[in-house]
Amino acid sequence: MRHVLKGFATICIFLFGVGLTTASELEDRMNRELKGGWGIVEVEVYSACGGTYSDNEVGISGVASKAGHRFEEGELVKIDKINVKRKRVDLLLTLATPFRTSRMDGPFELFDERVCKIQLIVPVAREEIKRGDVAALLGRIGSVLTVFPSLDDARSADNWNERAIVPLPVGYDETLHRYAVWKAEQTNAEVNRGIDDALSAAARIADDLDDDSEYLGGFSEGAEKMSSFSTTDCTALLSASFTSYRTSAPRDKTKGWQDGWEDGQELIFNVLLADRLRTCRVPVPLPPLP
Repeated sequence: MRHVLKGFATICIFLFGVGLTTASELEDRMNRELKGGWGIVEVEVYSACGGTYSDNEVGISGVASKAGHRFEEGELVKIDKINVKRKRVDLLLTLATPFRTSRMDGPFELFDERVCKIQLIVPVAREEIKRGDVAALLGRIGSVLTVFPSLDDARSADNWNERAIVPLPVGYDETLHRYAVWKAEQTNAEVNRGIDDALSAAARIADDLDDDSEYLGGFSEGAEKMSSFSTTDCTALLSASFTSYRTSAPRDKTKGWQDGWEDGQELIFNVLLADRLRTCRVPVPLPPLP
């Protein structure tokens, strides 16, 4: 029985290896035929338009996909790559015409131009993969994708849907300028609040300083410890809090010394924070020339 199982495993490994080699060779041949070419999709397709290929499974009743943006049949695409699997051929395609999406930032509606990619998953017979039947596979692909020798040929075809990117609203340049002004003002207001809060915290500590020698000893060493605070990134500074950067006082010190250590660190932290935040202010764009 052990010998039978061993022989069966050997046969499976051999057949599996042959399948992989055949699929790999077939994939190379099909990429030589199609990769870099242009086509028109004969079915509706869907894309998230987020930079990755969205799955589109071709079935008897149409295409199934979870991606959010729908495109009518007749979409012009570039063929990026062909992947051959055991029972399917995956067409990695990029839509030739970008897609314009809108988003809100504060009171402004902004528009982004996105590249949309799809992975068109075409089921095929396993036997066709095993035989390396390129003609049969190209025929199945042809039922969902018409391939053309050039971009001009594809654009001249009757089945191209001629989708164009949606134009920007009238006066959008002015909207972008007002948005840039608003964004700069929002940033500066946030920076100014951070500076005010840091200075207020530093002033509070300075007003409550103790003249006890133990306290002052801890204060001096705590201030020196915090002088190594080196953060200069504006995003990090705007969200910085003393508790994230403080170091606990040595446990063998007196309560007064530990209180001084804590206050020394916090005072220097807030002074340095306020000083560095000043560099985070951004220029407000000037009005456009008439």
